[in-house]
Amino acid sequence: MIEIAYYIAGKAKQILGGTLSVNQYKDYVLALLFLKSASEYYKSNDSFQSDENKPFLRLLVSERSSFDYLYKELGSLELGKLINVALYELEQANSRVIEGYEINRAINFESNILGDTDERLSKLRELLHFFQKLTLTDDAGKLIDIGALYNLLLYIFAEEAGKKINNVLTPKEVIGLVAELIGDNKDNNSLCDPVSGSGTLLVEVGKRVGIRGANIFGQEANWNQYALTKMNLMLNGFKDSTFFWGDSLSNPKLTDDGGLKRFDIVASIPPFADKWATEEAEFDRYGRFQYGIPPRSQATWAYISHILASLKPNGRAVVVVPAGVLFRTSESKIRHQIIEHNLLETVIELPQNLFYGAAISTAILVFRKDRKTTQTLFMDARKGYISNKGIYKLSDTMVEQLLNTYKGFLSGEQVWQENSCPAYIATQEEVRNNKYDWQTVKYVEEKIERVEVDVEATLQRIEKLEKRLEFVNEQLEYCTQQLIRLTNRK
Repeated sequence: MIEIAYYIAGKAKQILGGTLSVNQYKDYVLALLFLKSASEYYKSNDSFQSDENKPFLRLLVSERSSFDYLYKELGSLELGKLINVALYELEQANSRVIEGYEINRAINFESNILGDTDERLSKLRELLHFFQKLTLTDDAGKLIDIGALYNLLLYIFAEEAGKKINNVLTPKEVIGLVAELIGDNKDNNSLCDPVSGSGTLLVEVGKRVGIRGANIFGQEANWNQYALTKMNLMLNGFKDSTFFWGDSLSNPKLTDDGGLKRFDIVASIPPFADKWATEEAEFDRYGRFQYGIPPRSQATWAYISHILASLKPNGRAVVVVPAGVLFRTSESKIRHQIIEHNLLETVIELPQNLFYGAAISTAILVFRKDRKTTQTLFMDARKGYISNKGIYKLSDTMVEQLLNTYKGFLSGEQVWQENSCPAYIATQEEVRNNKYDWQTVKYVEEKIERVEVDVEATLQRIEKLEKRLEFVNEQLEYCTQQLIRLTNRK
């Protein structure tokens, strides 16, 4: 699987990387992978099937939307148009399943960014030829998990970009941590991400926690990202998910009887550098800003306010945010209200530079509506990273320690004293005394590594060094006297 993903990414760079950025050409590659996969799955069984156990639902593939048809038309001067039509017809033929995907609207194979007519045709022909030869089966001849391949490609493209894709992809270690913090799906829970990006967080959390497609909801403002998320959900088997295009702050689509739809779980990574229109809060009919109105220059708290308003009375949320959210003076009144309403369960400060395209410090906030205690757990993971060629990753050891600490906190056992990251349980009064500053350094004492010292051996070594020093001083004194005598003779 990994080999196939790197092979596809390498070929994409070879064909398109000369004139397009990774952020541009990845959309074309993923769309062709979608077409290729749909055709391969359809050919594997002539009848239309809906199999909940398959990672990818078989779609009805008409002749003109099949990959084989496109390959036969390789010499056509309207090849870009034919690919656009294939995507459109694939969606139309399967409107019951993928209504509203409109991938061809987001990704245009006739676009001039691919070059002039001759250059565009050359690139498209080379891409189609590559995908025609690409095998999507394993050694046993079974079709591989296309959803997993899709997400692998997203990671590889982000790494290839050299951290130039702004806020596109969440590191898989952080996604895994978010999923584990959410816990098990015991009660047929609903999951939402109101700012989904490419959908990787929704997909991975849905898989790990075990949430059915019908219980997955989301919204995304960027059209291209919206299309990628729809493909991502589809390729990973979440065919019944509910997903909308639009800005969650100015135009929330996940509503119910005039109010916001409520969810058991919200997992989200709001855009790190967004501004927002604060005047919207004055006329907000969803009651989202009861804890205060965030400043215009910082939209993160606006998204958090939306998330908290979207939780059921017993709901919980895990949100990844810039670390400035923890301490900025302009947002202190909101933090004040969150603490006094007993909504903050956990703060985790993460190592710097974990996110591709965002060289900033980040943190994870865990909120819970029906808390049984007024205490808050603060965990400091800033030193828990590994670095390879300038890419920082949260270490597996730190992830394990964070989860041990968190689970101990929930169960009332102070296990972090044995096997955990630096942590502290703060009372509401302690947070008040820190003026509602949530930085972990305000609460967590840095662990000092204790080293066993052989006292007797150390004293013996000191004695030897002192004798050596005495000898050196004697030699120095002798040399000094000799130098004085020589000087006097002159």
